[in-house]
Amino acid sequence: MFTTVFAAAAMVLTLALPPFPQGLTILITMYLLLVVLAGFGGFLRSSAARAQVTLLLPWVLALIVGLAVGTIGGNSLGQSLEDALSYLLFALGLCAGRAASRPRWLFAAVLLVAVVDGLASLYLMPTWDLSRYRSVYNYFKMAIGHPLVGLFCATFLLHFVQSRSLRRVCSLSRAVLVVVVIATVSRGMVLGMTLGWLTSLSIRSPRKGALVVGLGVLAAVVFATVLSDFAVTYLRLGQQGTVDARVREIEECLHIFAENPIFGAGLGAELEVDGHHASYVHNMVAYHLWKFGLFGSALFALPVFSLARQAMRTPVHLRATIFSGAVAVMLYVVTAASYKSYILVPMVGIVVGAALQVSLPARAQVGGSPALQQHVSRARS
Repeated sequence: MFTTVFAAAAMVLTLALPPFPQGLTILITMYLLLVVLAGFGGFLRSSAARAQVTLLLPWVLALIVGLAVGTIGGNSLGQSLEDALSYLLFALGLCAGRAASRPRWLFAAVLLVAVVDGLASLYLMPTWDLSRYRSVYNYFKMAIGHPLVGLFCATFLLHFVQSRSLRRVCSLSRAVLVVVVIATVSRGMVLGMTLGWLTSLSIRSPRKGALVVGLGVLAAVVFATVLSDFAVTYLRLGQQGTVDARVREIEECLHIFAENPIFGAGLGAELEVDGHHASYVHNMVAYHLWKFGLFGSALFALPVFSLARQAMRTPVHLRATIFSGAVAVMLYVVTAASYKSYILVPMVGIVVGAALQVSLPARAQVGGSPALQQHVSRARS
């Protein structure tokens, strides 16, 4: 029970945290302490959580090698520890979610945070002219991408909530978050939401998925001019400043990777683009190739495949929601720097762990509560 309370409290506390901290504050320290308590509590409480975290052992090897390469290369130790922090936060979140005795509380806490932040971003927008303004301009927290996680939580809860009023709350929350994603005018977030929906549709009904994709391609050909104008106006494809800067980041990453293809530049590495020094780039794939090379990147990919195999054991209707959420969030972090966010990373870990706790077959729910067993049985029926 304490694991669930600590994890839920940490998620709610993110409402008061800055998206881009300049140092440790009392609130940030309290938040990190809650994440640590939830993660270690889950690890000690649940054998399922301990088994889950063993899947991340390849990450430990990758981080050790990355630290060694960075130390030999003279990289900053402080920056190396900061680079490693996101992986630790994800592991703690995963343990907390996988051991939660009330996983629905965690979904509700994350959904609450996403909706409140989303409504704040909409309220602060000076106008709904999305060709000129977007919600992230006035509320930078939208840049971390957690509305996509909130969308997953709302959809996932609808599989288990029986009360009509609660179902209405979840449906309304999902509708609000769709509007929030549109209003952010984030290319990665909008694309992630769209592909996530297509993934869910394709898993539930491959014929419908293929039909929608075919109609989409046909519409793109027939209305190419109109869609091009829309993309320039809404998605800002005509504004090449940020796009070009990110392309230069990726090019520099790949240039360094080409010089050190096996082990990369190591933890703590920094690069200079347009006169600015950066320890991260807006592309998770380029980031891992740059800092960890082929060896470390392969090790980081292994647990992802393990989690995918676990998701395949879930009931089909839950499987569609799980994979659609994974596609949406993964696509966004590949195109953004949110994989380094101290808010988003443990949040995703908690949600992944809680989703597996609810969705896996009853025989895998070691130490689960009777109520939880009923949820699993209902999901499988």
